[in-house]
Amino acid sequence: MNQLLKILSIASLAGIVLLSIFTWFSADDLCNLNELARYSVPKMAWLQYMNWDGRSLSIAAFVQLSILKYLFPQVATFCWATSFVGVAVLILKIVRIENPLFCNRQNKLIATAVIAATAWLGLWKMIPDIIYWPTGGSYSFMNLIGLFWLSVFLADLKAKRFGSGRCTFILFLSFICGNNSHNFIIGLLVIVFIELAYHWFFNKDKVAAVYISYALVGLLLAACIVFLAPGNSTRLSVISYHGISSRFLYFYLLVLTKYGYWLMSLFVLCAFVAWISGSKIFFLKEHFIHRIKEFLNSIWNKKSLIIILHQHKFLFAAMATITVFFATSYFATPRTGIFFATFLLIYFFQQGWKEAWGMNSRRFRYGSVFFLSLFICVIAFQMMKANAVKQQLSTRELLYEKNKGMDVAVTPVPKSSIPFAFLFVDISADSSYWVNRCVALHYELKTVRTLSGD
Repeated sequence: MNQLLKILSIASLAGIVLLSIFTWFSADDLCNLNELARYSVPKMAWLQYMNWDGRSLSIAAFVQLSILKYLFPQVATFCWATSFVGVAVLILKIVRIENPLFCNRQNKLIATAVIAATAWLGLWKMIPDIIYWPTGGSYSFMNLIGLFWLSVFLADLKAKRFGSGRCTFILFLSFICGNNSHNFIIGLLVIVFIELAYHWFFNKDKVAAVYISYALVGLLLAACIVFLAPGNSTRLSVISYHGISSRFLYFYLLVLTKYGYWLMSLFVLCAFVAWISGSKIFFLKEHFIHRIKEFLNSIWNKKSLIIILHQHKFLFAAMATITVFFATSYFATPRTGIFFATFLLIYFFQQGWKEAWGMNSRRFRYGSVFFLSLFICVIAFQMMKANAVKQQLSTRELLYEKNKGMDVAVTPVPKSSIPFAFLFVDISADSSYWVNRCVALHYELKTVRTLSGD
């Protein structure tokens, strides 16, 4: 049975990656390609930084633009899918640093596959944006970079590696990895502030506090690059932004509700994983209320408050990622929820196991075989649907190539044929639609549209 589980685990992780070979360019991809035909990657990144988005000078942005300019869409999505699997590996590593009871080294492959399958199915609403879309999928790469930094930071704290060389290294790494998405940076900063308070006021470990301060300085410098970018103001201007209003709490709760709705299946799957592994789901039991009361009572006691914050730092980090939407909920799209969901996953696995994960129990083995087998079937079905759509789009491309400089009309792709894991914004019957214009410009057509009746 254990051998079967390992085979299913490898097939599950491979399935996530292999699904990427069926992807195609869509929507913003072709718009970016048209711009990249005019500019170099560094020039494009700088223009986006000045005119659209503060994260445009990050490593993820440069990788994204370089792949779009020089390689195929499948290379981009392969990179994002591999990053998604890498995130599962790092989640396991971080949880084991925080909770050694979680799983042993012999079961790392199975644990990684269960975490990856839980995340993939639980984030099904976000998957089209964060993996299988050449442009938007870079969010998975951002997530990987941020979690890599977090794993190094937490491992150093646990091992007490606080030498001058290590402090310099974490300063540099914080600056590089902290140049990330706005909401992820805030989550990382919350964790660092909590760790600083914990080691300074509770542990009285000033050497650790110095190390954490180096990490904090690096993150703050990176945050300045992202948050002070001129492009942020330009982007906000498209929605008539007028600053943070008195409705900030309304916007926060609205985005929280959106994320909660999009992640309902994640909560269900986490509960299932907890059940098959014999763990008590602490947040569904009566002592969850006790924990809330404990937190409220601790507010008036500095040490108690710091302990509570430290115990639940990943939950507070998740909640902090939503604060970027205080001014507006307009930009709260599914892909922006990846960081909220990631911190919640870490929190669930960190807090949900007060005993060793029962990976050798009969219930876990049979439950995992069922779960991973179902996951592989879902992936296989997505491949079948994606392959059919890709063939239709390949036929379109041949038509475009033969009719350069002409008006072209093509058969629309039925929405029912598009796999749920893939983002696809098709052209419309209106040749002036922005997607139509991007397609026409990329393929050097006069106009392009779908045939009437779509």
